[in-house]
Amino acid sequence: MRFRVTDPTTEDSVSHIVREWRRERPDFDAGPIGVFARILRLSGALSQRTKAWLDEEGLSWEAFSLIVTLRRQGAPYRMRPSSIIRESLLTSGAVTNRIDRVEKLGLVERAPDPDDRRAVSVQLTEAGLEKADAAIAAHVSHLHEVLEPLGEEQLEDLDRLLTAALSMIETENGSADQGPR
Repeated sequence: MRFRVTDPTTEDSVSHIVREWRRERPDFDAGPIGVFARILRLSGALSQRTKAWLDEEGLSWEAFSLIVTLRRQGAPYRMRPSSIIRESLLTSGAVTNRIDRVEKLGLVERAPDPDDRRAVSVQLTEAGLEKADAAIAAHVSHLHEVLEPLGEEQLEDLDRLLTAALSMIETENGSADQGPR
């Protein structure tokens, strides 16, 4: 299957790379190079933007991802570390370090698990809940700002295509990565 640009008037920083490969190697389809390069460049650009507003909020990506993961669980905003490990695909040591750092910020606390006295849960503090709500609202606002020029139909198409591609790769790899590290 040959990839073709659907709007030849739209140029980006990758377009010339694809054109050059098509010129130099007409025997293979250079379209996937463009798709891959654009995904990488978008990921990098979005990560930089996310880091910039997280810095303004006084949060790292790691702190943000932990508090919003707990927030989306619903009240009482609690999870066992083993569940956090599964959600984040990090090692137990990495999750412990992340929890320690966010606990020092006063955003989470460890507490006995109410379902198993032998276990510990991590839960949002009141300050953590407030920070999570403010941070996720800011995140959604920034995402809308970045994606708004696409329009609703293009955004739905992009979401559908990215979901299909990610689902395929996750099925092949047996994983579900959760975001930038």
